[in-house]
Amino acid sequence: MSEFSRWFWPSLAFLFAGLWLWTLLRKPRRAPVAGPPAVRQRLVEAEDALKAAYALQEQSGGSWGSMELARSLSLSGVLAEELAAAFVASGWAAKDTQGTMRLTEVGKARAQELIRAHRLWELHLVDREGMSLDTVHAEAHEREHETTPEELARLDAELGYPAWDPHGHPIPGPGSQVRSSPGHALLDEGTPGSRLRVVCLDDEPAPLLAQLVALGLRPGVDVEVLEQEPGVLQLRLHGNVVPLAAAAARHVSVVPAPTLPVPLGELPVSARVRVVEIAGKGKHQRRMLDMGFVPGAELTVVRQAPLGNPVEYRVKGTAVALRRKEANTILVEELRDA
Repeated sequence: MSEFSRWFWPSLAFLFAGLWLWTLLRKPRRAPVAGPPAVRQRLVEAEDALKAAYALQEQSGGSWGSMELARSLSLSGVLAEELAAAFVASGWAAKDTQGTMRLTEVGKARAQELIRAHRLWELHLVDREGMSLDTVHAEAHEREHETTPEELARLDAELGYPAWDPHGHPIPGPGSQVRSSPGHALLDEGTPGSRLRVVCLDDEPAPLLAQLVALGLRPGVDVEVLEQEPGVLQLRLHGNVVPLAAAAARHVSVVPAPTLPVPLGELPVSARVRVVEIAGKGKHQRRMLDMGFVPGAELTVVRQAPLGNPVEYRVKGTAVALRRKEANTILVEELRDA
């Protein structure tokens, strides 16, 4: 093979692949992608990369670069640069004069829609199709890319506008920001003698999730930390002593287990509390979630109106006013230093 052939044909194929991806991403998504499996797979990969870019942007609170995207997806720098260029050409992202990237409103909206679809499908698969908690991730990943906005709205309504997926991740409403999962890693919170409530399990890697579920860990379960030895935690779970590797404990999010939760609306001004649970269902839970009332969040009762309604709370640095009836759907525990 000549020196010319060695570089020309691979470069030409790479150029056509980039042009194809740019063209595909510019098309409005109103129906599942038709065509050869390879075409659909390329779009799935591009949308997965978009979700990774969204996560990077949310973590940094601003911009991201192609090298960060490469590390997040375990890609070469060249491929990450091509993806970033395709995002810009499709209107999903914009590049500033320093070369850093930021998703546009269009790009953020598509990423949020994909995440919302994935989490709704996971709940559907567990609740309606009887799949186990550790097997739904891959199937939901397939369905999220095929779901139209109209189908997604119907699925949301059929499930009762849920606020949480079965792994404990928040489900955003239409056009809403994707909230971080509640709680902190069990490894960080698991001091000997502590009683903790599991609120979220990472759904990847799949073999680890299967192991956690087999041990009996799932959102809503309470555990007691007996010992923390090098590389392993000894837990009391369902009356049994269970060893959990420290690496696995990083993938379990927990909050302190409440001893006696009380309705938020019953607390006096200046009380400092931690959110335990949001009662109610569907849209109400989502609204509370959007305002920052997630399990584990700490807040302060600031003041109340002369007639007792509404009451102002400070949560995550933001002042939020709730009517006492709404506040009483949020169950909390008072902090010890309150």
